[in-house]
Amino acid sequence: MTSSLRISFAGAGNAAFRLSIALKSAGFEVPFIWGRNEKSGVQLASILNKHEYNPLSLSDTAYASDISELNESDVIILAVSDDAIKEVFSKISLIPSVVSGKTVVCHTSGATSISAVSSVPSYGVFYPLMTLSKAKPVDMKIVPFLLEVSDENSRSVLVNMTESLGSEYMICNSDERMRMHVAAVFVSNFVNYMAALAYDVSVPHHVFLLPLAIETVRKAFLYGHPSLVQTGPAVRGDISTIEKHLDILEDTPEHRQVYELLSKLIASRAQTKK
Repeated sequence: MTSSLRISFAGAGNAAFRLSIALKSAGFEVPFIWGRNEKSGVQLASILNKHEYNPLSLSDTAYASDISELNESDVIILAVSDDAIKEVFSKISLIPSVVSGKTVVCHTSGATSISAVSSVPSYGVFYPLMTLSKAKPVDMKIVPFLLEVSDENSRSVLVNMTESLGSEYMICNSDERMRMHVAAVFVSNFVNYMAALAYDVSVPHHVFLLPLAIETVRKAFLYGHPSLVQTGPAVRGDISTIEKHLDILEDTPEHRQVYELLSKLIASRAQTKK
């Protein structure tokens, strides 16, 4: 199988934006973009036709005003919010090439079971384990994909797509993917929240925290378990320093509450390991 697959998208949000650009840049035809928001769909189709995102001069991408136009695509990537998957898939499942099994249907959700698209012959999950946004380009070579497949056809198609992007991948089941999605919330969403608290405390000097943040995350994944490289006043039982920090946070209850809770949890984990 080559990168001559015709991959259409149902959805025009962050995931569809980044994945469609990456796949077309890698040499895949992207014949159609369909979206519930017509303006976003038209904009994405237009962007995909720009030379910088179509270096191989592939056929133009068109906006599909009717989802039935995605018929005869080799793959339809369902890249919509989790709460919209059921509604949009109910329309995709009626497309003739989907009904016949010619078209593989996959969603991109980390928290939705593969069963959400299992009423068609060939289906799967194409989940990028990465925060994606329209505003920030991302090198797909560093993005791991968690794949679920229904048969050899969907496996061959999704693996081909992933390898063409130069990405690592893992074939998993829905439970394994859900656990990774939970873990991703800790390492991405929660870390971002903590960075926001740090920003509030340190602005306008917050940029000086960037090297520390990068080194902390890097080190956490290099030494077996992050707890082995835990540092700071809580892990060493430095109550005096903790109290000084809490005094600094006296006027910001949210920051103080988080600092107290995490310090207690870090100290408790350190005691347990002794």
